[in-house]
Amino acid sequence: MLSSRFWRLALLGAVVPLLGIIPNRETRAVAPVSIPHGPAGTPTVTQSLATNVLVATVAASEGDNAEAARTFTRAAQLAPSYRPFVERAFLYSILAGSPDAARLARQQPPGVVPELVMGNAAAVASDWAGALSHYEKAPDDPIMRIVRPLLRAWALQGMGRTDDALVALAAAQADHLLGGYYTLHAALIAEMGGQVMRADTLYRRALDMSGGDLFTTRVLTHWLYRQGKAAQARDMIAAKIAAMAALEPARPALVAALGRPVVTSPQQGMAQAYGLLALLMDQQNNAETPPPKPGEDHPAHDHDITTLRSTEQMMLRLSLMLDPANTEARILLSALFHAEDENQQAIDVLAEVSPNDPMAVVIRAEEGELDMALGHRAEAERIIRGLLRDAPADRTLWCDMGDILLGQGKWREALSAYTRALALSGTLEGDDWRVLFGQSIAYDRVGDWKHAKAGLMQALRMAPNEAELLNDLGYSMVEHGDDPATAQDYLRRALALSPDDGQIRDSVGWVELRLGHVGEGLVLLERAAEQLPQDPAINYHLGVAYWVSGRRLEAVNAWQDAAQFHPDPPDQRKIAAALAYATSQAAAHPPAHAVAPADLRITPSPSPAASVSASATTSRVASPPASGSVPAVGEAASPNPQPNPDTKATAPDGSGPAGDKKDGAHK
Repeated sequence: MLSSRFWRLALLGAVVPLLGIIPNRETRAVAPVSIPHGPAGTPTVTQSLATNVLVATVAASEGDNAEAARTFTRAAQLAPSYRPFVERAFLYSILAGSPDAARLARQQPPGVVPELVMGNAAAVASDWAGALSHYEKAPDDPIMRIVRPLLRAWALQGMGRTDDALVALAAAQADHLLGGYYTLHAALIAEMGGQVMRADTLYRRALDMSGGDLFTTRVLTHWLYRQGKAAQARDMIAAKIAAMAALEPARPALVAALGRPVVTSPQQGMAQAYGLLALLMDQQNNAETPPPKPGEDHPAHDHDITTLRSTEQMMLRLSLMLDPANTEARILLSALFHAEDENQQAIDVLAEVSPNDPMAVVIRAEEGELDMALGHRAEAERIIRGLLRDAPADRTLWCDMGDILLGQGKWREALSAYTRALALSGTLEGDDWRVLFGQSIAYDRVGDWKHAKAGLMQALRMAPNEAELLNDLGYSMVEHGDDPATAQDYLRRALALSPDDGQIRDSVGWVELRLGHVGEGLVLLERAAEQLPQDPAINYHLGVAYWVSGRRLEAVNAWQDAAQFHPDPPDQRKIAAALAYATSQAAAHPPAHAVAPADLRITPSPSPAASVSASATTSRVASPPASGSVPAVGEAASPNPQPNPDTKATAPDGSGPAGDKKDGAHK
């Protein structure tokens, strides 16, 4: 998936702190809202009000901003004197991109967001004086200090006052972090105002100090192209693609669009101002944050991060209000929806992109991955195969195809796709470990554990502290009977890195059980099943632990649960075998020579002091080793990782069973 990380502004690693000054912290209000007493009206009206508030609250909690906006609006109409309803209706209308936002803004008390929305509505109507008035009236805060110079300048340019617009940006151009971005906008305004020589001077200055976002690259390459420096423009695009491999499919279209201006109206310039805010919020959102304290299930910053994401979404909606064709804003917004598992909304946002947009081919690839996340696997495969017909040498598309085929259980085809992607990769670096990971799943599924292990070891050397790699390597080694002590070490490290991950806890518990440490394994498996009660593999493992512990009825119950949760065929066979054996043993005259399945023949053994205990998720888990300290187990030859057909495969993005993608693997 084209994660928002790829659209971040390059600010020398700096993060502009925006977290504490978000205009309204109710942008993700999901707590129940009290029903006002008093003059609500008749019982029928009160009942209707309660219904709308309930529907709105549920819709908000599920990320359905459009429904939340509609039902909070109805609640506000039924109880017009109760301010929280109209406030929530306003905020959710922005998040939903509803045209009602401008009308509702006029009903809000003075504030940053209402003034921005009303200013945008005036700008869309080319009422530049009205837009300027609203932007000036917005209260001062760090967000407005960033965006106000751009909004003022573009409103003045809309009024034909180019000189005043450039004066409005003069001081901002000296900013040590964002000066290049303000200078770029000043160049665009000067050019739009017919001041060509002044624009050229500003473009040259911006070229030396600008950030690394795609918008900046496209504006500067267009200017270079018009200066007769087409080769330099193409080199700049090539450098951007080298740093952002997901853009590779769009290379021909980006080069072909060099002669096309990027900004042709003040509204588009204003839209990019909100895009700047979204990029800065995205950068802060993706900045490193302190790990949770031991035993802390919900880190203290979670609420603030959720609020920041919602405010970033709001800024993107304000951008699209001004310029619906802002493709970068749509990609960022789609990524935010995808991060919340709201994949249909993510697709809907991208569906508005014109097929003539230079980024259209990238958008199509994104839609394919989102279809995959929604379980529309045939449609996803159709989209990516169509793109590959036009770009057969695109490694990113081959990675996507590998993920899609893996999710469909087409192991050999997936292996071929990943191998093709790796052949086109050159030197492996960065997130390329995910390609090795996906290829190794495919190797293991076709029965080639040697290459699967070698590839997973190679991936682990590239990303030695990736919990999903450690988990799958350790789990698979045990399933293959390969060095259980080292496998146990990998799994301890995975759990130390992700102490709240139920899948990893299941892996550790299962390995402890397989090693005969029944007590430790049972405790971990019970906790994993509490976290993921509908996971068939975890319930199967828990049933085995109960059986070996002599708790036969609980074992049968766990296996019956596992059977109803749609297990994969390998797990289904194991569950059926366990249930059949349990049934035979419960008979009045059990078969004399009935052979228990291999998993049920575990022999309990004394637990070594180093084994993972019941408190394995906290302080007794070994700390993760320093980067690069992976034990040398086996040789790392070719590319590749993960479990055999009887193990639980995780998607290359670490999001769950192979194919159930929640984030982009290779981009």
